[in-house]
Amino acid sequence: MKTLKILTGFLIVISPFWSVAQKIIVNGNKFLVGGKEIIMNGANTPWNSWNDFGGNYKSTWWDTEFQKIKTAGGNSTRIWITCSGVVGVNISSDGTVTGASSTFWAHLDDMFQLARKNKIYIKATLISFDHFKSSNSKYQSWRNMILNNDKVASFVTNYAVPFVNRYKDNPYLWAVDICNEIEWVNQEADKGNIPWNRLQYFVASVASGIHDNSQVLVTLGSAAVKWNSTKYEGNFWSDANLIAQINKENARLDFYSPHFYGWTVKWFGNFALDKTPADYGLNDRPCVIGENPAKGVFNDGASPTLVVPASEMFLGAYNKGWKGLMPWTSNGVDSNGNLKDFESGLLNFQKAHPELVDPTFTTGMIPEMKRNKNRSILENVFPNPTGSGVFYIVLSEYQDVILRLTDYRGSLIFDKKAESTETSFSSIALPKGMYILSAKKDGWVESRKLVLN
Repeated sequence: MKTLKILTGFLIVISPFWSVAQKIIVNGNKFLVGGKEIIMNGANTPWNSWNDFGGNYKSTWWDTEFQKIKTAGGNSTRIWITCSGVVGVNISSDGTVTGASSTFWAHLDDMFQLARKNKIYIKATLISFDHFKSSNSKYQSWRNMILNNDKVASFVTNYAVPFVNRYKDNPYLWAVDICNEIEWVNQEADKGNIPWNRLQYFVASVASGIHDNSQVLVTLGSAAVKWNSTKYEGNFWSDANLIAQINKENARLDFYSPHFYGWTVKWFGNFALDKTPADYGLNDRPCVIGENPAKGVFNDGASPTLVVPASEMFLGAYNKGWKGLMPWTSNGVDSNGNLKDFESGLLNFQKAHPELVDPTFTTGMIPEMKRNKNRSILENVFPNPTGSGVFYIVLSEYQDVILRLTDYRGSLIFDKKAESTETSFSSIALPKGMYILSAKKDGWVESRKLVLN
């Protein structure tokens, strides 16, 4: 056998067990857990039964859904704590929020226990534009709340703060999303055409109240990046705009989470292909794609066109500097798709970057793997980088070993059984760039980054 130059690789262990979580914090434009970066490889699971909490909550359903997300390679999901505000949270006709029902809290207690059990980080959405819709039986109460400073204070004091105080010690409460797509409350008549300054006052007050009482991160699920960027209509949720409303420095969002549907991609760019947070002037803190269709990234021109398949969109978003992606939805609440549509994307990202999905993955190995954590199947891959068109592979064993090659977006190039301890493959037909070669056996996955130049 040839004398081989030993290359430094990285070990990937895919395991159903995680170590005990630590709280996610923000450092610059990154999320960190225990000093290591984490990327939110996630989903949206907004509801099972509309207004679950305080309503028709089913513990077994949520447990199963969290397990599905975890098995698919996910580490997080976004949940609407109230969908329309007709159950759970108590609000009077004049807009005063007086608290929440005991059933509401009991359901949430159970859900957060299940999130902790399944190691799924939760972005909790407190309310939605649906609260303000004229078809909602309590729409006037919610409009009265947001139009009056004292009523906003009652929302903060009797709902938002009790919520974070109750769950702030659970590390799987990743963040509070103040309101789902609040911009529609300004833009559409059936939601009140509430002035921007009232929406800003509300967001600023809730953010400050949460920051006064906890270290829980705060964000806003913006309907489109055009309302989050000075490149377009303006960043309505900038620090300056929020602080100006209540004159408190902690009236700010810890990260941004704009939503991207086909119309947004058409007019404002593609987050998985050509737009970074910096392109929107948003690189001073982490930016997550808070919603996009489960079926992939579309451009709604003359007709919706798939421009990035779901299998590639997580890696695409990461490569453009986004710190997470949360497709709508895991459980298929509408025609945008479900977990089956995007689980390949979750898994492709997890396989390429397991240390970013679970930064403590080496301490979360199952016992058999922990005892053998120095095991190596891929002894060498050479030359790397190469321009010769051939990569040579040396394995420590080959029986029951599966070799897989993907490009940097996670697209599969080949997936085949190893036939000997020494093999090779031609890269002549492949474009220049970075690839991931993986060797898998009995749940153990070891990978190398390959560069073709």
